[in-house]
Amino acid sequence: MAEEPLTVAVVELKVEATYLQISREERAAHWQGLQDIIAAHPKVSVVWHDADALSGECSDFVICRFANLFDYHCMWEEIKDGPLFMTPYFHITRVLIGMENAFVAYDEAIGIAQAQAGF
Repeated sequence: MAEEPLTVAVVELKVEATYLQISREERAAHWQGLQDIIAAHPKVSVVWHDADALSGECSDFVICRFANLFDYHCMWEEIKDGPLFMTPYFHITRVLIGMENAFVAYDEAIGIAQAQAGF
């Protein structure tokens, strides 16, 4: 049987003016707190992207990779319980969820050989 593909979530965020009004030192402290939460959830891979200079739709987006949806959910519950969302400094504008190359795993599961997807 084919290995189950990882699930990927792209979480789009919008920064609030309240966050931009605090000092860079305070922002760094919040960033460290966020890193601590992410580190406490090692089953979720997280890469944060700054996009405000490049997009009018979102200021940041986060790419999360995980095998278990509940692991991802628990991490975001903890993040939302913290000051970045409670103050609020950020809010989630959109979440896109998909599975990495799931069509390859499906084809393998039904006996169709696929070249490894690498695009």
